[in-house]
Amino acid sequence: MTTITAPPGSAEVRRKTLLVLLIGITSSILYLLIYFAQRAIYLNGLPEEIRGIPLQEGGTPLNNTRLLWESAGYYGGTIALFTLYFWLLRLCRCGQLRSGAARTLALLFPLLFNLGLLFGRPYISIDVFSYMAHGYLAITPGNNPYVDAAREVIESPFGRQLVPWGWWPVHGISPYGPLWLQLEAAILRSTQQIPSALLLFKSLVVASSLLCAVLIWCILSRVRPQDRLLGTLVYLWNPMIVIEFAAEGHNDALMIVFVLLSLLLAVQARPTASMVALVLSVLTKYLPLIFLPAQVVYFWRTRSPRWNWTGLVLRLLLGLIVGLGLAILLYQPFWVGVETFRGVQAASQAQFAASTRMLLSGYLQYLHPQAEAAQLATQILRGIFSIYLLIASLEVRDRQSLLKTFANIALVYLLVASPEYWPWYASTPLALMALSPHGTFYWMLFVLTFCSRLVAPLELMMTNGFMTKEVKEWNSALVALALPLLIFLVLSTWSTVSSRWNTRN
Repeated sequence: MTTITAPPGSAEVRRKTLLVLLIGITSSILYLLIYFAQRAIYLNGLPEEIRGIPLQEGGTPLNNTRLLWESAGYYGGTIALFTLYFWLLRLCRCGQLRSGAARTLALLFPLLFNLGLLFGRPYISIDVFSYMAHGYLAITPGNNPYVDAAREVIESPFGRQLVPWGWWPVHGISPYGPLWLQLEAAILRSTQQIPSALLLFKSLVVASSLLCAVLIWCILSRVRPQDRLLGTLVYLWNPMIVIEFAAEGHNDALMIVFVLLSLLLAVQARPTASMVALVLSVLTKYLPLIFLPAQVVYFWRTRSPRWNWTGLVLRLLLGLIVGLGLAILLYQPFWVGVETFRGVQAASQAQFAASTRMLLSGYLQYLHPQAEAAQLATQILRGIFSIYLLIASLEVRDRQSLLKTFANIALVYLLVASPEYWPWYASTPLALMALSPHGTFYWMLFVLTFCSRLVAPLELMMTNGFMTKEVKEWNSALVALALPLLIFLVLSTWSTVSSRWNTRN
């Protein structure tokens, strides 16, 4: 009789595969727990109607005791989910996901998380319903999302369809770029049934988010192949990414796609196409303009020997000209001169919104009148970020430093200069830190996204009457901005000191 002997290490491979399977199944259960905990918090204190329009599930009275149990479920599930996330990444860093089965499962489970949450409705944000309101305005003759506020849709038959889903008519004119506005209009032209439109918006966001993971894999394959699995899993398994994109449907995913595509084209030495991709990201949301200086410096420092400086400038200008042409086409139906940018201007001047500016302004009010303190805080933080942006951009010298600089710029902007904070704003720094998943960035990706999940339900609690706006904004700013900023400064200082010490010795 022939005895079949298992190859050396096969038992260990099976053990790691089963471990990934266990982490994935447990994470799936935790996502369900968090989803239903969010729903319970949403319902607790929800009024019967908004502006005289009855809600689908409204009319539940405030109950503080029940909120404690609901919060325990949410926060307990969140802590457990991040623990499993950390465990999986640790397995990857230790080289224990190299077997085909374990690696396949590690890449497959996030797809299942996204697909499962795709078919649920959002509970902690109403943004996707405001996207529908913008789209409705875009296709309605005589209306313009850059002129008319989303909240005005409440007076229309479509607005009366939105409200039962929990949409509050509070948002103003659109702060988004024309590319996203055109997509909003296209979806509303195809259907004005809320369930169908919701599925289309969320499908677009989920597809964009998964494409982000593919782009992270492609970028790291060219820059640091040994990190491509780790970087991809950093993004795919992050609970903030899964919940804010698959469950809530935020459009940041599409913006990040174009930022990552721009980086991929940059490391492939394709400056014209890279500039076009960056312009497309700006035409989705205006934030990626902050990456332009670093990208220009990168192309200057790494230009091909076949190009002189004139050749490089012409290639960059060609990319900008193509981008400008796309902008003209996309803006054309909605252009109203400088008023087109009134929405983004209003967002940048948000009063008493969670931000580092609010924290600094609160301190400066001990020394100056309130209005003067707010203006001074804005000037100080913008000055700090502008100086940092210049210094960081000038330090770009190669592909690896380009990736790190993009991540640093996104992180510092969020923690220092962003005029307001929402939990999904952490998605851009997270996606860029996934391209350099070591050292300070490795720890910051946990800190930043975990803190974002801690404050995510506060908006619901405020809306339903459990806390005031002041309490909500201060807690959000302290937990999601001040704490990560402090940790970032400590980690960065420690990294710098350690590096210099190692160099000397």
